[in-house]
Amino acid sequence: MNYIHDYEIDRFSIDFKESKIVMEVSLESQKKQIIFSGVFTYKFEEEMPYSCISDLEEMPMVSFFKENKDLLAQNKKYAWPVRYNTLEDLNDKIKQANVRYFVLDSSYGLNGWVLAEKVEIVEV
Repeated sequence: MNYIHDYEIDRFSIDFKESKIVMEVSLESQKKQIIFSGVFTYKFEEEMPYSCISDLEEMPMVSFFKENKDLLAQNKKYAWPVRYNTLEDLNDKIKQANVRYFVLDSSYGLNGWVLAEKVEIVEV
């Protein structure tokens, strides 16, 4: 994946209609966009100014279920991330959506994950 270690998150936007998340990041005068397309769902925490990325990596889908077991159980009654009956049912819906599990780690500030069809990192 394109190098983004130590880049600061300047802003991000979520376009629900286009199923897209765009993060604008910078390191000194270098600017990039992290573009998640075909977003199924996401979870960000510690959103704050000056968030500094340490890594963005794709993880196996089995890790998604293992790392978010409690979160999924707590939010199932709210039909999040989608309406489903069992975790097997949710797994089937995720497979049908053809998405991957991307984890964003930060040394400071915003971190989380995105289930999306793809991620691109482009220079701007």
